[in-house]
Amino acid sequence: MKLNDDILLLQSSMMMPLMRLPVTSVAVKTSRGVVLFAPGRDIAKQESMVSRFGRVTDIVAPNLFHHLSIHKAQQTFPQATLWGVPGVKTKRPDIEWNKSLSETSWTFSDEIKVLPVLGVPRVNEFVFFHLKTKTLVVTDLFFNMLHAKGLGAWIFFNMFGTYRRFAISKLYLKGVQDRAALIKSLRQISALDFKTIVMSHGEPVTENARELFQSAIKERGLQ
Repeated sequence: MKLNDDILLLQSSMMMPLMRLPVTSVAVKTSRGVVLFAPGRDIAKQESMVSRFGRVTDIVAPNLFHHLSIHKAQQTFPQATLWGVPGVKTKRPDIEWNKSLSETSWTFSDEIKVLPVLGVPRVNEFVFFHLKTKTLVVTDLFFNMLHAKGLGAWIFFNMFGTYRRFAISKLYLKGVQDRAALIKSLRQISALDFKTIVMSHGEPVTENARELFQSAIKERGLQ
């Protein structure tokens, strides 16, 4: 679905124990083409929808977990530049990565700012801020599974504190190695002038985004 004229949300899913986890990929239109973040397993089926939206110039694996469908995306959009976070080449040596993601290497900073989420090296996530629409794009940093259904979803999301609510997963926090660095990163992200938050797992937040952000980090003691 189109979030607005510049952002397209693509739905897919992945199998988890006792449940199927919904996954949202994000396509952002820039002056140079479309940047595709965290493509999902159905990306080949979604090729015509994405191509109508715009020409894909770049594909991004925004953390060390959302790379499973990168090869499919690369085959679907072979002309695109492939970006991966530091460490992803070790996890996926079978893929020919074009560029390593960093604040200095990222070539879209005039339209999409990038910030690392430090202190959680097992995830090594980067978040993105689309200046034109004031949209914050995250991957696993937040969940917002408001319509989760079934026993498996109830067990899984309750276990990690994200059942039918906007929150940081306790599973994500299990990977924290430098809490001070994480808090500093969250403060830098909080300083961005975002009005909307989109994430890989859950409904986009289009109202009270800043309030929900602050409430979520306060709940986990990360202010």
